[in-house]
Amino acid sequence: MLLGEGVRNSIMIPVKIQCGCGQRYAFDVEPVNGRMPGAVACPVCGADGTSAADSVIAQSLVAQAPVAAAPVGAARLRPATAAPSMATVSPTPPATRPAPSRGGVKLPGQVDRTQAEHEARAKISWGDAPADVTSYLRMQGFSYEEASSLVGTMFRERAATIRANGIRKSFIGIGLMCVPVVALVVFLSMGYFPIKLFAVTLMIGTYGAWTLLKGVIMFLAPKSEPGDVAEQ
Repeated sequence: MLLGEGVRNSIMIPVKIQCGCGQRYAFDVEPVNGRMPGAVACPVCGADGTSAADSVIAQSLVAQAPVAAAPVGAARLRPATAAPSMATVSPTPPATRPAPSRGGVKLPGQVDRTQAEHEARAKISWGDAPADVTSYLRMQGFSYEEASSLVGTMFRERAATIRANGIRKSFIGIGLMCVPVVALVVFLSMGYFPIKLFAVTLMIGTYGAWTLLKGVIMFLAPKSEPGDVAEQ
């Protein structure tokens, strides 16, 4: 390795970013020293997204750290001790790790509160699970109650948007389904029945039926919709 070259991680990490202009973009990157190997910018407005990408990389590296295997010889080096008596063993409650305070110094990979909420909302738009988004906010220093409340509010807003789009799709579907009916009435009144043209209207009506079904599903079950559907 050349002098001055950064230490590269041996894994590719997927990065998803939502710019302040509303544009979403994603890419895979091999981090250097736990950070982006270079600058990255929004493909639409050109705003710098390097800090947001560094935050996503830090989150991914922290999440992958607990799965590292222990040294093979560690168990053999441990001195043998007598098994404690069952009468003297008392259950020890699992240690809890408190979330770092937002008022203190930010840890590596943490961003300010506004950016953290913005990225959490982007994750919800991408279709990430509520537990994953809550874990991300916890890593950014939010308390469990605060993160859970914020994620719940964001998911309710997403569900409301999907339902509104479902209503819009339903009305569009009903309108398209009326096209072959209106065409049939017009053709019969004219005494002329073009088969090919009527077949086209039937295709439009079929697409309208699919659109209506899609809209009904979006309205009744917004949580079943994949990511980005709220923007459609």
